[in-house]
Amino acid sequence: MFSSGREDYDVIWSKCRTDPGGALFADGAGAFEVIASLPLADGYSLTFRNFDVLKQKPQMKQLKVLGSESVTVPAGTFDAYKLEIVAADNDADKQTVWIDKATRKVLKISAVLPNLNGAILTTELTP
Repeated sequence: MFSSGREDYDVIWSKCRTDPGGALFADGAGAFEVIASLPLADGYSLTFRNFDVLKQKPQMKQLKVLGSESVTVPAGTFDAYKLEIVAADNDADKQTVWIDKATRKVLKISAVLPNLNGAILTTELTP
């Protein structure tokens, strides 16, 4: 962060200089691993600031642990926390994340992509 409170972000098509409005949390590569390290429990919730690269502005996100469930992915079957992360300004911008209770590994992510007409991107842990 610069002394002015502004940050530079390299965006594919241009450089962006903006004030993120405060500290960013769980932004970029490894964001879900950072989220997995939180003190997750049934009913846990958190609001945090992130940066929307496409809009080139800060975005508030709301995280909520929806509960626990068994989830099966190519790496096996796990007892997991099921989280929902929603953009505060757009309910359609949503990710559902399953995190293993024992190891805190990210098992599965299902993300709705509003900029791609609501396409759903799913990733799963493999062996």
